[in-house]
Amino acid sequence: MHSLFTTFIEQKSLKIPTKQIAQMKWTASQMPGVDLEGVKWSRKNYLGGYTSYGSISRIDQHFSVFENLKKKIDQEVKKYVKKIGLQFDTGSLELSAMWVNVMPKNVYHAFHLHPLSVISGTFYVSVGKGGKSSPLRVEDPRASLFMGSPARPIQVDLKPKNGDLILFESWMKHEVPPHQNNEDRISVSFNYDWINR
Repeated sequence: MHSLFTTFIEQKSLKIPTKQIAQMKWTASQMPGVDLEGVKWSRKNYLGGYTSYGSISRIDQHFSVFENLKKKIDQEVKKYVKKIGLQFDTGSLELSAMWVNVMPKNVYHAFHLHPLSVISGTFYVSVGKGGKSSPLRVEDPRASLFMGSPARPIQVDLKPKNGDLILFESWMKHEVPPHQNNEDRISVSFNYDWINR
């Protein structure tokens, strides 16, 4: 028996001071009030919620608290890439985008992937109390090829906690089902691209 083409997803708690987490939460919650371009983009692409993806896609360059988070994530991505065996003989792996997501109750984010990136992920600032926060749902990348096979599970729900980091390869199809908590689900998502200069 061989285990071939295994998919590795990292989920771990980042050791970030409570004060910094509180600052991230406050900053993210204030952004919809000042980022009019992001609110406009979210009305079309993130119905009911707010994301800075279409307006401030490098929040680490605008807010020092997210710049500090980037430094931590840089270290974790470097370790993750080594664990999964990716090698870059030329160029380098660099952060290309980092954005905030604020997801109120009943908001969801449909299945998608992050084309042209190598590593993607999310840091969970606040997932809500009482265990009713939406998971990150990932789908078996082979699902479309199971034409004549019997039914089998093709989706897995990862349940993040406050302060968790989840890393995955950017071709991994994923979604966030409707958020079932009265408290906003606040997260920071990001992409790392292979840059050849």
